[in-house]
Amino acid sequence: MTNTIVLTNKHLVDTTKNSTFQYDFPNSINFKTMELALVGGSMYYSWFNISADLMNTSFEYDYMPAGGSAKQTVTVTLSEGLYEIADLNKALQHSFIANDLYLIDSNGDYVYFGEFLINPTLYSCDINTYLVPTDLSAYSAPSDGFAALGGKLLNIRLSSKFNEILGFTTDFESNANIGDGSTELTSNNTDTSTSAPNVQPNSSVLVDCNLIDNPYGSPAGIISTIIPNVGLGALIAIDPNEHTYSPMLKGVFNSVRIRLLNKSTLQPLSIRDPQITLVLGLRKQR
Repeated sequence: MTNTIVLTNKHLVDTTKNSTFQYDFPNSINFKTMELALVGGSMYYSWFNISADLMNTSFEYDYMPAGGSAKQTVTVTLSEGLYEIADLNKALQHSFIANDLYLIDSNGDYVYFGEFLINPTLYSCDINTYLVPTDLSAYSAPSDGFAALGGKLLNIRLSSKFNEILGFTTDFESNANIGDGSTELTSNNTDTSTSAPNVQPNSSVLVDCNLIDNPYGSPAGIISTIIPNVGLGALIAIDPNEHTYSPMLKGVFNSVRIRLLNKSTLQPLSIRDPQITLVLGLRKQR
């Protein structure tokens, strides 16, 4: 016979991250010959791929103002959220607009000098940087914009762990040979990521239980994974085809604690929506 324990948001003991639950038993229980599994539940897909926890909320680019003065560095800081590559490219474009680093062509379309693009053929991401036109007769531009004054875009740098989202190496820098601007970019340039973009670092969530006896695992308490196979904000139904039971620690306990972990850092995941239900099954070892 299987007994069940239902955990809900009323069992949350960390309401900042909404990922640690504790259920207190009515009485202390000896689990000497018991085993446990995650047998069901539900939660909303509400954790981000760009966040302070993941240390990937910023990247940088450099440009050279007219006249060969010292290069300027702009840091683009992203609000926490769930981003696609196209959203990251829009953030880059928004920063270009904010700093007057753009042109407008004869059709009224904005022209930028750098972009992030998905490369579906290579399952990668491209960083494109473009020359600033010397003949601006076909464009309009901010009167004090760097293009109108003869400035140059130098490079885009992927600081912090933002590089992993796009699939580039740590501290990647496009046009790194440009240096301090003494050598100018002479042609349009494309850099292709060497790894597959890791757009969602938390593509699965690890479920950890403090009462599991697994001498082969690290962490020892992992009992299941939750995979968000729905869109952001949609309900994830936790309904395993088979229930994987794990032996419980021998001893007397008065509570069980469940944590939903970031699969990379193995720390509690920051979940926005606390409306979570987890159903645990307990039974005698077979």
